[in-house]
Amino acid sequence: MIKDFLKDMVRYLPAQIVPGIVGFISIPIITRLFPPGDYGNYSVVMTTVMLLTTLLGWLPISIIRFYPAYERDKKLGFFYGNIIDLTFISIVIITLIFLITLFCTKDYLSSKLYLFMYVGIGVFVVTAVFDVPQYFLMSRRQVNWYGGFVIWRSIGTLGIALLLIFFFNRGIESFLWGAIVSVVIILPLLWRKALESAPSLHFKIDPSSTKEMAKYSFPLVAGNLAAWILNLSDRYILEFFRGALEVGIYSASYNIAHHTVMSVVSLFMLASGPISMHIWEKQGEPKSKEYVNKITRYYLMASIPIAMELSVLSKPIINIMTGEQYFEGYEIIPFVTAGIFLLGLQQRFLAGFLYYKRTSFVILGIIAAGLLNLSLNFLFVPKYGYFAAAITTFISYTFLLFLMIILSRRLFVWTFPFKSLVKVTCASAIMGMVVYYLGNRLIPYTLINLIFCIFLGGLIYFVLLFLLREIQPEEKEEMKQVLKVSVGWLNSRKVKSFKNYIP
Repeated sequence: MIKDFLKDMVRYLPAQIVPGIVGFISIPIITRLFPPGDYGNYSVVMTTVMLLTTLLGWLPISIIRFYPAYERDKKLGFFYGNIIDLTFISIVIITLIFLITLFCTKDYLSSKLYLFMYVGIGVFVVTAVFDVPQYFLMSRRQVNWYGGFVIWRSIGTLGIALLLIFFFNRGIESFLWGAIVSVVIILPLLWRKALESAPSLHFKIDPSSTKEMAKYSFPLVAGNLAAWILNLSDRYILEFFRGALEVGIYSASYNIAHHTVMSVVSLFMLASGPISMHIWEKQGEPKSKEYVNKITRYYLMASIPIAMELSVLSKPIINIMTGEQYFEGYEIIPFVTAGIFLLGLQQRFLAGFLYYKRTSFVILGIIAAGLLNLSLNFLFVPKYGYFAAAITTFISYTFLLFLMIILSRRLFVWTFPFKSLVKVTCASAIMGMVVYYLGNRLIPYTLINLIFCIFLGGLIYFVLLFLLREIQPEEKEEMKQVLKVSVGWLNSRKVKSFKNYIP
């Protein structure tokens, strides 16, 4: 099971690294071409798109949870048809509700933001039609196709946006249009690949299965909405009380931290989620507990050093990544980084709720944390601005983690890897002290300092892990086997690609 997880992680890695790199490239471009006010409006639109996508999230959640059962019962034709029908009905309903809401709130929005919102509707529609087939690929563990579509989407969005900006003299809305056009181009191929191995489809909504999916996923959607409040609603509060300028400064630093740490969180979710459900359905509770323990340990080993380096090097990173108007936002990066790390850690404690289909506990916990976040934001953001928004986000994620730990132990008790937590934290702290000192004092060239310190920090961390005997002999062997398989797979792909060009 761990070999499958490591294989999938390696294969999912490009789908996380490339969008992360594209995100990093986008930030210095945006912050140097456009003032914080424009970036603030763009961030509010993208926040709204994420809200609408979250509302549709009950279908992707259902795909991950119920696909193994329908596959086992040989009823995938009904499952596919039901999901597709429900997808397009949901898109229409959500779009109509948003259009009515947008019209009613027109007087409270600037003219530029109002126009951007209409483009944002298009971004939501294509994103929704893109996400559902992607989850079919994920459930079948067709990682290569999944990753290819994700990579195209990120690169295509940036490329089309730059084309519109530099050749057609368009503004920051070019990134919205880039997101639309890049997805529209790839949609026919995506849907063809998602459905090619499916049995004959039955396009008829099944009330009983729809009810079962809704009962399972709606609480999680409500929880995701609360998570959206935790993660993104502070943009609206900042916009209302402090203006688009502070939204732009806050979003630039927040997005740098988010792209970095969230790539690790997403990688673990993508690689472990489908395997976790297969283990539960086919091997039972003991193996599932063992699996959650190991995945948590790997998450700690991967995420803590990254969060540490990002925090101690926040000042030079922002200095390189953003324009001068955004520089002061570097102070929030340690708080945002720590919060996102805790968000990923609490996902490990959701396993029991998902296994037993008791997702109501999830919604209660996340709603409580979301309400705490909203309360703290309304209390402190009007006076202290975006710095308060970063701290309240960290406090709320901490509260969410401890709440999930308490609630999850009612259903699914597994052994947390405390020894690994201590060793990884010690190794990361020592690495962080060295990197912080060198990153700000080594030589006067910030970029060279940063690159050197990132690689040096990684080397120091792994040496310390070996000295602390955290990496076990069997894991070294598993990693070697996975690397061999991955290199063999890459070589075979290269050979196939080469043969395609031979006449």
